[in-house]
Amino acid sequence: MTDQLSQLDVKLEKQPGISLVLSGGATKAFYFHLGVLKVLRPENISSIVGTSAGAVIGAFIASGASVENLLTSLHQKQVYVPKFDSWVKTLTSTMLFKPKYGDIAKQSLLSSYAGLRFMLSLPRLYNRDILAEALDTIIHSQSHISGFFDTVALEDLFKSLLPSADFADTEIDLYVVASALDAAQRAVFNGKYTFQDEENDFMIDVPIHRAVRASSAIPGIFEPVKIKDRYYIDGEVKRTLSADIGVRLADTILISHTYQPLRIQGTGRSINDMGWINIVKQSTSMLFQERIAVWRKIYEREHPEKRIFWIQPDPDDVDFFLAPEFSFRPEVQRKMIKSGEVAALKVLQQIEEDHV
Repeated sequence: MTDQLSQLDVKLEKQPGISLVLSGGATKAFYFHLGVLKVLRPENISSIVGTSAGAVIGAFIASGASVENLLTSLHQKQVYVPKFDSWVKTLTSTMLFKPKYGDIAKQSLLSSYAGLRFMLSLPRLYNRDILAEALDTIIHSQSHISGFFDTVALEDLFKSLLPSADFADTEIDLYVVASALDAAQRAVFNGKYTFQDEENDFMIDVPIHRAVRASSAIPGIFEPVKIKDRYYIDGEVKRTLSADIGVRLADTILISHTYQPLRIQGTGRSINDMGWINIVKQSTSMLFQERIAVWRKIYEREHPEKRIFWIQPDPDDVDFFLAPEFSFRPEVQRKMIKSGEVAALKVLQQIEEDHV
């Protein structure tokens, strides 16, 4: 890990100002980040590192949209953004989800066919482990499509709105992170650096709208995105947060993420009673949190001179934890923005104390 950190030390140049790192986490993270930025309103941002939902909001801000523009767009059908000289519409499910009806029908037919063949084979499976055979059949029948939704709608949205598709033209240096599906390599789309090593591939010739689409391709939900004969998926898969880039780019780094497990031990309740989806959600949050903790120790050990502020939801925030990852309901938006505000207020106090 240290060798990899030193590689980036050599390649990336520190800039004056603040580096803002924004995590993925679907629309839930998008609203949370808005709440964070609403409170902190950081000035002098020189770089933004974004993945998935963080890439979406990062691309807007780096290109000139204000936090107020984005907040207003949630409550009005559309808002005029002077920097874009265009109207930004409220995000809706149709802007992000374009079902691949043909592939879904294909997968359904093939799964049904596999199920029928299994049923017909039951007499030959006498004295065999029927459950294991059934599970194998189900799993193997799911290998015919790459995703259920296409993110082309998201790409088209950015293509139509942004004043420029070139990373070099953004007002704030933008770094959009994705994961190379077949190479287990981190792709970093940007406007300044082009180099490749065993772990990273920094590229400057990919348009912002394409990069954001690749960064947002959550495996199993959205199909991977092809760029230069390679397929890319959500950037959090290869490196959670990619805060190591932000650490190289500035002395002050604000890291906003939503990977916070719920803490309810001692309350008389258990996540076990909240259903399988929340058990999976808690397990995933624990996994990401552990990865973040490992890298956090490295950053703080290797760069004690840096001012790194970590912003995440309150571990006791039940409303945030239970909220769906993909929601466009106004009441959910308000709650997630509020969670971001609460988290940011705590960090704001740390920042003020750090200045004393």
